[in-house]
This record gives sequence, C-alpha cells and structure tokens, in this order.
Amino acid sequence: MRIEMIDNETPSLALSVAASLDEATSRGLAGLLGWAGFYPGIVGFGGYASEKTARVMARVIMEDRGGERSWLSQRRGWRQFFDAQVPGQPVVVTFGQAQTLAFSDRGGYIDIDLEGHGLAAGWHTASIQPLNACDVVKLGLQEGEKLFRLSQLGHGELSAGGELFRVQRADDDRVLGRVRAAKSVDVSLRVIGNDEEFGVVSDIDDTIIVSMIPRLLTAAKHALMERVSQREAVPGMARFLRKLSRREMPILARGKGAGGRAGARPRELPVMYLSTGPWNLVPGLREFLRRADYPMGALLMTDFGPSNTGWFRSGMEHKRRELRRLRRTFPHIRWILVGDDGQHDPEIYAEFAREFPHNVAGIAIRSLSQIEQLMAHGTFEAISSGALDDVPAGIPRWCGEDGDALRRAVATEQSQPPTP
Repeated sequence: MRIEMIDNETPSLALSVAASLDEATSRGLAGLLGWAGFYPGIVGFGGYASEKTARVMARVIMEDRGGERSWLSQRRGWRQFFDAQVPGQPVVVTFGQAQTLAFSDRGGYIDIDLEGHGLAAGWHTASIQPLNACDVVKLGLQEGEKLFRLSQLGHGELSAGGELFRVQRADDDRVLGRVRAAKSVDVSLRVIGNDEEFGVVSDIDDTIIVSMIPRLLTAAKHALMERVSQREAVPGMARFLRKLSRREMPILARGKGAGGRAGARPRELPVMYLSTGPWNLVPGLREFLRRADYPMGALLMTDFGPSNTGWFRSGMEHKRRELRRLRRTFPHIRWILVGDDGQHDPEIYAEFAREFPHNVAGIAIRSLSQIEQLMAHGTFEAISSGALDDVPAGIPRWCGEDGDALRRAVATEQSQPPTP
C-alpha cells in the first residue's frame, strides 16, 4: 500500500499507515453501500470569496436515495459521526463563471479554491455536484483540469443518477465523452469587496455558546448528547455581533466599504466563525446561529482525524493557520477578533496582532467566570492572563463578562488597560 503524506510536514510512518488503513476502510464501506443502493451525496459547509478567488468547502458521504439531512440539526449529534465518507470522489464545483473538477480527500472533504468567478461583493451561491467516478476515470479527467468544459444537456438526456454532462475541449468543439452526475448541493458564499475595510472573526465555544464543561469534553457533549434546541447562547453576544456586522459601532462607522450609490445602506460586515470543533457539527451549528439570531457567516471548523505529528490535530494551530489564510486572501481587511479567555484566544489573537497590526481593528474577549474557568481548564484563573498586554499600541482591547458588556465597552471605546 502506498503511504501518502497527510499534510506538508514530514509524515510519521505509524500515523500515515493508520490514515491509509482508514482510507481503505472508507473506500470499502462506500463500495458496499453503493451495492446496497446508496450513492455519493454532498454535505455543504460553505466558504468565502474575494473578488478574485473563492474557497468552497464540503464533504462527500454515502446517502440513500431520497434521503434528507435536515435531521442533522434536530437529532442528537452522535448520529452525525456515523456517516460513511467517500475518499477520491470526483465533484464539479461551480461559482459564478468559475468551474472546476475536484476530488475529495481521504476523509471525504472538499476544500477547493476557484479563480475568475466574476461576481460582485455580497452573498452568492456555489454548487457542488458529485460525478460518476467510472465516467471520470474512463475519460482521464484530472483535478483542476482547465482544458475541459462541462455543459449540461437537455432534460431528454438526463441519466438515472440525476444529470448528464458532456465534456469538450476548451479550444474546440470535439466531444470527448459524457459524465453522469448526481444531485447538486448549493452553499452560500460571501464575496468580500476590495472597497471593504472591516470584518469579524469570532470563536464559538464559550464565546457565543455556553459550554460550562472542560474543553476536552465540550465537543463530545455537544456532539454526542445535545440537540441544537438545547444549546444556550451566551447572553447578549448575538446582539453584540449583530451591532458589529451592521456597522452600528463608532469604530466601524468611520470605515469605508459602504458600496452602492451615495446614501445607500452599508453592506453588512463579513463574519467568520472560527472554531476547533469538527466539521460534522456544521449543520447543527448553522441551525443554532439562525435560531439565536447571530449574523450569517462562514464556519471554519477542523477535522479531528490524525495529522503527521499526532493522533489529534492542534486547535491552536488550526486557528493560527486560518487567521493567516484570511489575511492572505483579504490583505486589505481589518478584523475585529472576538473570543474568550477560557483557553488560548487572547494568546492567538495577540500573536496575530503583533505580526499583522494593520489587519486588526480590535480584540474583544469575553471574560469567563471563575466557575467557567474551572470547568474549562481546571483552574480559577484565565490561562492566558496578560496575553493582550503586548498588543501593538493603537489596537483597542475590550473585555466583558457577556455580549452586552462587550457591546458597551466597544460603543464607548473603552480599551482594556494592561494587566497590573
């Protein structure tokens, strides 16, 4: 069996073998389910876009025909972890004028960048559609192939799997063959314009959702025990993020990026929800955000699977990596970073502010109670106490026990003084 790298680091032999065995098991299970009448379906995660590029994220799992995934947001979360992912599944991803062929990774995940979508700033829809793997192999199609154009045929030529595409060379009309496709899934992406200045990045657990349990058990409790309707929002945090997203704070009212004609209502700020939780929770979290009236935004989660350096991925490194990716994609955006002091948010945000001071408009930290601190990490004190003291001058820092306290602090521009 060929051993592949999981990421760009030097692989551990044991971890690579384990990942390869897991992939082989997933392929075998997907094959068995295919014989039983299941087919590759898409769970859309969403993404974000600049005026040039778009990032689209999803996962391919086996579904029964006619199956609906709305139960993910209503039933107990443990069911979300019993999906059969499909490694190496070909899909076509379309966003505006951009379209490309991609293959799911060994965990069934799709994380693809597209260029040249041609869409203006605002919310738009991307589609992800599974293709028949045998057809793709027969035609020799490769990931990211730019020489091929997939165009939909008429209704009279629909395949039993859903739709039928023909494949042509981009530079002539020669038909290479046809590819069958299953039902597509749409996801919403926010295109951030070049004339926009501000955005919001927010943590999830203990920042917008009350956890009150040790972080090692947080994901297990929420994923295995609770329904979305049981999850409690941090008081005032939805109002706070709404105020930020609607530019109803003095620090944001002075910014640019209104868009449209003079006097038009400014576009709402882009919001990114950055969490160390697993992608499996996205359907439930999206329903929670809607129910609790949080602003619409992209969910940036992680995979709990092994990396080259450990059996579980580093939550801190995930957040660092995603913040830097946002900075590369949107070098003109100044982010308001929202988190809590129960774990490492202050440390991660302060580090980012020191490295990219021109990309941070402010840091808002929810101060957990002593009981919450104890439940989060086993002590009564914040583990990142003083982490914000060396944030560059000119970057405001706000602290408060809930969203209302943070909203008042930001509204009055009362920056938190350094720790004595």
